[in-house]
Amino acid sequence: MGKPLPAWKKGLGISLTLSVAAVLFVFLRNFDEHTLQNLLLVKMEYLLAAGSLILVLLVVEGLRIKLLVGMLHNGKRLTLYSTVQVFLITFFFAAVTPFAAGEWPAHIYALNRQGLSVGESSAVTATRALITRLVFTLTAISLLAAYKGQLLPAFFNRVFHYAVFISVITTLFLFLFLRKTSLLAALLQKICSLGRVQSWLEKSPVGQKAYSSLKRELCAFLDTARSFNRLRLGNMLLVILLSLAYWLCFFSVAPVILLGLGQPVPYLQALSRQFVIQMIIVYLPLPGGSGVAELGLAGLFVFFVHPSVLGIFIIVWRILTYYLLLLLGGLASLGKLRARKIFPK
Repeated sequence: MGKPLPAWKKGLGISLTLSVAAVLFVFLRNFDEHTLQNLLLVKMEYLLAAGSLILVLLVVEGLRIKLLVGMLHNGKRLTLYSTVQVFLITFFFAAVTPFAAGEWPAHIYALNRQGLSVGESSAVTATRALITRLVFTLTAISLLAAYKGQLLPAFFNRVFHYAVFISVITTLFLFLFLRKTSLLAALLQKICSLGRVQSWLEKSPVGQKAYSSLKRELCAFLDTARSFNRLRLGNMLLVILLSLAYWLCFFSVAPVILLGLGQPVPYLQALSRQFVIQMIIVYLPLPGGSGVAELGLAGLFVFFVHPSVLGIFIIVWRILTYYLLLLLGGLASLGKLRARKIFPK
């Protein structure tokens, strides 16, 4: 009997299968005699511009992680190249796990490989997640207010409302998690004081070693997390602006592709529809939101994109915003999958 595949390989297989199936479904369903004609009329300069946006967003996210590490970790400075690698590894494991469950462990592990302790890496990861959630939540609430709660067709609108509600709860939880660091210390102390746990920690050599490591990493986490509470407003605004710049680049890829296909679309509508899809797929038990991302975007863009172009658009969009980043993330992860002690001496 063969050795079972690692979870990330299974997730990668599921993700690619669902994504390719959805892309082919959209393409074949909308294929007609004009599709090939439109394919021959593609303006390559716009596709190159869309690809350039992917490179820009890599740099922007690398800068964001670099700034967060520099602001939260005393004396630690990472190169832009290394933080871009951190992002690519994080993207890869988030894309091949349900609910993007691999995002946090991958980000913590990648930062740990760059010299931060597990506790420090965890605090930086939580802060990055909080800022991302904050940007998304405030944007979502603004869109709902601007459109008076009727942003999309009925089904998408209902799902979007649920996603916004979960996003608000998640943001508040992360804020409390980082703001009230004493709660985490008290929780750990409570767990360690339980009868059987306390006995194992005191009498077992393994338990003593685990407790010592856990205590050390918790202290590192608390110290780094407290740096978040001391962040200057200017630093926080800079990180938020980089977050906005990242998503602006990401969401601009689609309208630029459509310009290359001779199908200009209202820019703000294109951004808002992609934003809705991105909000929804985060909470789906599908690796990378595969299948839903393609079908959802096609369902929302069909209102202002000609059917003969829709399939080509979805293929090119998914190649640039998913397959390309997945490939780069996989390559970046290859050298990081070797066994290693995660708690440095």
